[in-house]
Order: sequence, then structure tokens, then C-alpha cells
Amino acid sequence: MKANLPGRGPHWGRLRKTSGQQNRVLSVLNDLIRVNIDRITAYEKAAHEEMSSGPEIRDVFYRLATDSRSYVNDLHAEVIRMGGAPVTQSTIAGKLYLHWLNGKVNFDGETLVSRCAACVHGEELIQQVYRHALDSGALPRNLQDLVERQLWSLERARERLVKVVGETGDKDRG
Repeated sequence: MKANLPGRGPHWGRLRKTSGQQNRVLSVLNDLIRVNIDRITAYEKAAHEEMSSGPEIRDVFYRLATDSRSYVNDLHAEVIRMGGAPVTQSTIAGKLYLHWLNGKVNFDGETLVSRCAACVHGEELIQQVYRHALDSGALPRNLQDLVERQLWSLERARERLVKVVGETGDKDRG
């Protein structure tokens, strides 16, 4: 019988040994965490740099960042529950959303409508990542349900942004 050494509780072996399927699930979850970390960064940057319009657009950006924090927390909990180590920062897999942040959106000198349109494009990119995760076949039913709920919420976020773009465009023309 093995002694329970400090730091080696009954679940210690589970943390070190994972199956190929479990590794695939952990990889998918960590990829989703990464893009959400990027999404938080993008919307916080957008909220801080959007000073020309009223507080309502900044509030939308902050709300979207807060939503992603919630997604990250839920995904972190699942990774930990599975005995994995959740990522805490963006890496290569999160570069898709960082491309949007660094390449597609420049908050200096653009119109609010074009910035919001770029945000809509960013939402479409993150939805693609989520759909890819769902189509991967790696997720067990409970995690597929979680990812589907988050995707549904992301789809609603995109709709909010489209509405903001339309309202902002109407104000600019009026």
C-alpha cells in the first residue's frame, strides 16, 4: 500500500495519468479558455479606448468581457474536475482572437461603426472556434452542453453588437 505523502492525496495519480481521450478533452477546453482570455483583453481594450461615445457602448464592451470571465471560470472548473491544469494566459491557439485584437481593430482614428463592425467579426471568429470544439467529437455530453450554452450566449452577444452597430450608424447619419 502506498503511503499518502504530503501533496499525494488519493487523487494524485489521476492528476498525472490521463488517457488520450481525456487529453483531447482537456486540450479543447484549454483552447476555449485561451480564446476567452483573448476576448476579455479585446473588450477591455475596446472599453478603455472608446471615449468618444456615451457610456452605453463601453458598458456593452465591459459586459462582454465579464461574460468571457464567467466562461473562463466555468471551463477552468471543468479542467480541474478532470484532473488537468487550466491555462491562465493566451497562447498559440488563442492567436485567432488576438489577430482580431491586434490586426483587425485599431481603436485610434476609426469610426465607432467600423470598430463595432470589427467586434462583430471577432464574435464570428470565436463562434467558429466553439463550433470546431463541438464538432471535434472530443467532448462528453455534459461538456458539450456547457460549450453549447456558451456558444448560444456568444451568438446573443453578436446580435447585441449588430444592434449597436445599427444604432450607432443611425446616430452618425442623423
